[in-house]
Amino acid sequence: MAEHTIRVAIYLRLSRDNGGSTSIAAQREDCRALCDSRGWEVVSEVEDVDISGSLPADRRPGLKRLIAMLDRLDILLVAQPDRLSRSTAVALSLLRDLDSAGTTLATARDHLDTATADGRRKFLSAVADAESESGLIQARICRSRLSLREVARWIGGNAPYGYRIVADGKGGKRLAPREENADRMRWIVEQILEGESVAAVCRALNSAGVPSPGTVSSRTGKVSPWSPTVLRRMLQSPALLGHRTVGSGRERRAVTEPDGRPVCVGPPLIATETWDRLQATLAARRTTAQRPRLRSSLLLHVAHCAECGAWLHYNSRRLLEGGGTNDVYRCADGCKVLVSAARLEEAVQQWALREFGRLPFVARIPLGLGQTDTYMEELQSQIEQLASRLASLRGLAADAVQRQFESRSSLLEELQAAPAVRWEWAPTGKSVSEEWESRGDGGRRQILLDLGVRVTVSSANNQRRWNPDRLRISATGPGPLLARAVG
Repeated sequence: MAEHTIRVAIYLRLSRDNGGSTSIAAQREDCRALCDSRGWEVVSEVEDVDISGSLPADRRPGLKRLIAMLDRLDILLVAQPDRLSRSTAVALSLLRDLDSAGTTLATARDHLDTATADGRRKFLSAVADAESESGLIQARICRSRLSLREVARWIGGNAPYGYRIVADGKGGKRLAPREENADRMRWIVEQILEGESVAAVCRALNSAGVPSPGTVSSRTGKVSPWSPTVLRRMLQSPALLGHRTVGSGRERRAVTEPDGRPVCVGPPLIATETWDRLQATLAARRTTAQRPRLRSSLLLHVAHCAECGAWLHYNSRRLLEGGGTNDVYRCADGCKVLVSAARLEEAVQQWALREFGRLPFVARIPLGLGQTDTYMEELQSQIEQLASRLASLRGLAADAVQRQFESRSSLLEELQAAPAVRWEWAPTGKSVSEEWESRGDGGRRQILLDLGVRVTVSSANNQRRWNPDRLRISATGPGPLLARAVG
């Protein structure tokens, strides 16, 4: 009878691979050496890097794959117990899965295995020690950060864009403006408040060769472009006001004193009033994640389909022989309305400047946080579409759509409970034409929206030549009325 070959899967895990004794390479070397010495056949090897040992198996991609193939394994091999788990609860759950499949857990460095009661006891004891160590480390970090909150000191890490780290003269550190970057940050804020989109600002910065925050803070010399996602989070961060912050991404918030006041570790780059306007502006434009457009759409929310009333969306189409693009606006709901983007934008621009170009421009300025009714309607529509998709999906696809559904539903509930956007109208001291010339497509779109401009486009009815009679342009919002009143 042929001797049975021991089938082994090697599991390698690390919260952060820094090349030390528990590095992925070191773990692999120890596990492979044990397999070679005992003649075991390695049938699979997986890694979970940047993954905490406290997470359950279903939240670790590599370990989840191994659990699914346990019935084809004799041994699951790890370098040491805490590489598999740093939580006794998770370890017990994994042992139950292994027992059900008839698979043994073994370690390469201390030669433990769970086939015996003593080996199982030693394994769980090692996991409990690792869990206790993690708790002590977290407690020390929390105590350190809590004590630092009592004084206005910079905790550490890279300074926020627009700042530099300086000594405070008391053995600690604070933030001070880095003038060139601080001025650039103020310019960015000004562009957003004037109606420019975050993506358009990023394109302008990249075109001018301005180093991005990632390039500035890189220690490797890596050059990275400005990213709309990163810039939007910078603009939403209370660090612009010199506040110490905690969290990351959308969860970033100011650290506060016991009385609720923010902890200030440096002077503000912009005034509090400007900060409030900036947050209201970003909130009013907020959209869900989608593929970025190649350029700002001048007539988004301005141009409508004459057949169904839906918005016309900007599309870049096939390249022409001369190397250009055949860009169009087309009905979002699938009607046959389709029109040349260049022709339509030129016609609307000429009409708006002819009607309002000489009048004083009165801008609509957001005063309070909240969301527009249009955005709420879009969000509700997305939730309904996700709900209908869930009925026909299974497995991982269903899980992904379910997470999107729950995320958007929670966001809608928050927005419905939040106060509405508040606005005021204020003269800018410029004419409509002057404002128009000083802005890009995003800012010009905001002018059209402020003026209440609405364009409806009818079908071409198979006519290939441009016909301006397809357009109906009007302006019924408060913008033109106020402009005429002050004029």
